[in-house]
Amino acid sequence: MLKKLKIFFILLICSICSHAFSDPWLNGKEEFNIKKLEYLSIRNGFSIDSSAYPIPLALVRNPNEEMFNNMSLMTEYINLADEIIENESKRFINEFGFSTNSEFNPFRFIDSRNKEKNSLFFSTSYLGDRFASKISITALENTYEDKKYDFSDSYFAVVSGNFILGIGNYDRWWGPSHHASLILSNYAKSSPGLFIRSLEGFTSNLPFIRSFGKLNFSFFANQLGNKRKIKNPFLIGGRLSFNPVNGLTVGLTRSIMFGGDGKDNSLKALWDSVRGDASIMKGDSDSNIDNELAGFDLKYSFNVNDLVWSIYGQYIGEDGTDYWPWRTFYSLGTEFIFEKRGLFRSVSLEYYDTFYYGVDTGDNVIYEHGNYSSGYRYKGNPIGAFIDGDSEYINLSIQTEITEKNLIKLDFIYGEFSKDQGPLTFASGSDNTWAKNEGEIFGILFKFEFKLDQKIFLSLNVNALNEDFTYRNKIIEREMLGMDFKYRF
Repeated sequence: MLKKLKIFFILLICSICSHAFSDPWLNGKEEFNIKKLEYLSIRNGFSIDSSAYPIPLALVRNPNEEMFNNMSLMTEYINLADEIIENESKRFINEFGFSTNSEFNPFRFIDSRNKEKNSLFFSTSYLGDRFASKISITALENTYEDKKYDFSDSYFAVVSGNFILGIGNYDRWWGPSHHASLILSNYAKSSPGLFIRSLEGFTSNLPFIRSFGKLNFSFFANQLGNKRKIKNPFLIGGRLSFNPVNGLTVGLTRSIMFGGDGKDNSLKALWDSVRGDASIMKGDSDSNIDNELAGFDLKYSFNVNDLVWSIYGQYIGEDGTDYWPWRTFYSLGTEFIFEKRGLFRSVSLEYYDTFYYGVDTGDNVIYEHGNYSSGYRYKGNPIGAFIDGDSEYINLSIQTEITEKNLIKLDFIYGEFSKDQGPLTFASGSDNTWAKNEGEIFGILFKFEFKLDQKIFLSLNVNALNEDFTYRNKIIEREMLGMDFKYRF
């Protein structure tokens, strides 16, 4: 099936003749710039959809039609957006850098810049009139992988009208939270596949559709690899977000783990999964054919005196037999963004709960599956929240600019990971990445980022926790030091 999809996309790309500009996007590493844009947009009476990454630069230019209600209020937003776009819209961008850490760091959030213990990388990207491409190669040291090289974050994309189509892999983050996404995060490495997404969203003159505001969508079809019990399954995901009123963003998401070696990989079986027949055991294909997650998220931002206040949450569960998520888990959060003497600050508090206990199932359910027993993971790491299943986590985060080039972030964390220590419902429960942690884990994470100029970036990281802990059956020391360096030319 993947070969058929590749052929379809190649034919579609070859048929494009319109002259369009292939915008790159902002990924989660640039999240603090998006916070600034959020602050300026809400203060000036319009909003930007920051509930999913990457964010195309075209959407940064034109977040919604409310932006144009009062042109005199847009100056600050436009100046910052132009600065960001100018920095990212170069025809050629080359980068090299390294990351080094005393330990493998499992506490990685939306703005984290590495996934390895130690790594050295080089990337080159091209931005043309219709095409964009990026090739990345990383030499790595990772306690949990035998590979020495990796090509994550490499892709080829083309723009046709208001669509971006492409092939490759890059990090995605679906949901309004800053420290974990329950359904799709950048925690695990990105898997390869095909994708299509909106460039700057859609509107319509039809009153019913127009009432939803600007609609943005993203869809991908990836393959997860062969180091799993069922080898080479597909991961298919889709997201639709809209803003019916200023400051409110609603996101609907769904992911399906489907097929693989020894499974029914036919289009009929895929259709059973997409329309929900596989979940209610009414499809014609083999039973228990897929592993599905679905749900929604909400974010509402508004202006209070001189700060922007956001309240948000995410609700995810298995696709239920009544077409509503069941065996659910959720997150809640709030954030304050404010400006002082031209410098931005952010304070956020977030709570995550992935523990579920059912009378019919027991626990060890979230991110697990009786058939796809490697669970909702890629190369051993969760595709969703880094805390994995059966966990609770609280994060208080304070970010502040010291100067326009220097940023400090403090995270105060508390977690109970893999809380169940009893018999496993599914064999995959033993694959929970935080298994064998019986106590509470709490501590402080410190990060200092600064730019020497537009070309050189440096980040220093310190983790100080209350005790050593276990991650993927290996002991991690409570104190961790790390450094990230990047040079752009």
